[in-house]
Amino acid sequence: MALIVGAVTALGGGGIARADGEATIALSADGADLAAELGLDPVELETKIETRLNELYDTANVDGFLRAFANATSFASRGTGADYAPVFRNAEVGITVNAAAAVEGLEEGEDPAAGVAANVSLLGGLNLARWDHPEFTLYGNGFYRSASLDQLEGSIANVGVHGQYHLLYPAADASALLVQWSGVHLTAGVEVSRWRFAVGDSITRDFTIDGNGGTSTDVTAAGGGRFDLSATSVVVPIEVTTSLRFLYFFGAFVGGGIGFQAGGAHTNIGLSGAMTAVRPSDGARVDIGSAAITATGDGSPSSFEYHLLAGIEANLWRAKLVVQATFVPIDGASIGAGLRFRL
Repeated sequence: MALIVGAVTALGGGGIARADGEATIALSADGADLAAELGLDPVELETKIETRLNELYDTANVDGFLRAFANATSFASRGTGADYAPVFRNAEVGITVNAAAAVEGLEEGEDPAAGVAANVSLLGGLNLARWDHPEFTLYGNGFYRSASLDQLEGSIANVGVHGQYHLLYPAADASALLVQWSGVHLTAGVEVSRWRFAVGDSITRDFTIDGNGGTSTDVTAAGGGRFDLSATSVVVPIEVTTSLRFLYFFGAFVGGGIGFQAGGAHTNIGLSGAMTAVRPSDGARVDIGSAAITATGDGSPSSFEYHLLAGIEANLWRAKLVVQATFVPIDGASIGAGLRFRL
């Protein structure tokens, strides 16, 4: 599973997971003959194939995978729902694309769950200056799209609302000719994300099995059936940021925050299908038996995470291009790009 899911780690209280999974195979007569060509007995070949399938589907680490996937869903919208260096006094619209990569730390001796999570979100912002409250800005964001993940098909949806309060302003007589400090902003909100994936047709895995005496074979295991993977997250992020603008056209911002996370991830897998392998003696591909993968589990994200963020921007009339990075110290990072327009 670690090979087919994007995972973003989150630091804090560990999520609760309940999971179970295994891979089992049955060799055919040709499979037994292949074992002999590899210098193995059939049981040894079965064990090697089962081990590889367990590694590829990460059946021994379903709980770590689900924890990572739940955290990925929680973190996928971070930074897409607010402007951290606002320069508008009316309204702003835009789009942000975000991608994150991370490693989910596990107990000693366990393999990490790692990968990439991507998100797209439309953004709208409204400053309350016309209502005599320029210190307040409200944002809304959301997007729904069909998506594919390795050999899975599904959808990703996100929606969020954020409020931003201008905590500190620069001095009234501060020069804005070369460098202008924006002050300090406090941003908080609610972000909801929903990821759903299922097997479209079948899932195929290719791997190599080594025998004795330098022999080896390439095995293909194709499985059809059930592969459901879903996650829902509700996150309340709180962030403090500040920014500088240079010659008006260029800007930079930095800050940090925490996110309180709730939700969960679920998987239900029941795949089975035929296995084929290349016979070393003549290079022919033969049917060597069948394989079955089963796994079920429920997990929840970490109860909170903390992160640092930084970004740069280019202002051109009413348009603004933003590149932003968000860091979960040691374990993960994301980078996003956005295009926004002042109305």
